[in-house]
Amino acid sequence: MFSSQTQLAAQTISTPSTGTGVIVLSMTGRILHIDDSALDFVRRFEERPPRPQQVSSVLPPPLMDLFHDVLAGVEKHIAAEDWSQFVVHRPVRSVDGMVLLRGFGMPDRTRRQQSRILLVLQQPSEASPS
Repeated sequence: MFSSQTQLAAQTISTPSTGTGVIVLSMTGRILHIDDSALDFVRRFEERPPRPQQVSSVLPPPLMDLFHDVLAGVEKHIAAEDWSQFVVHRPVRSVDGMVLLRGFGMPDRTRRQQSRILLVLQQPSEASPS
């Protein structure tokens, strides 16, 4: 009985529960966290299907463009000593249809290197109106 509960928990954890993906990046573009749903979205931007064991270390162009736009905003906020968080919205087309990208800039008051960029990827029908 113990092993079946463990297997059930493992299946529940590994299966994405929502159509929303999250990627957390450092100011240098290093991926600090990417969930299974975000990996699924990343694969939707690729023109050819990736090999199952191969995870792309470079984000596709729409995500890199959003990252750079948010990074520029974080840099401006830091230069102005404005520590407020902000968001950039962008709908983009993937091989499966439209995806709503949101990039959150989170400047850190104490150390620039601790500032974070959060990318959230959603199907438009699941996205809340803003």
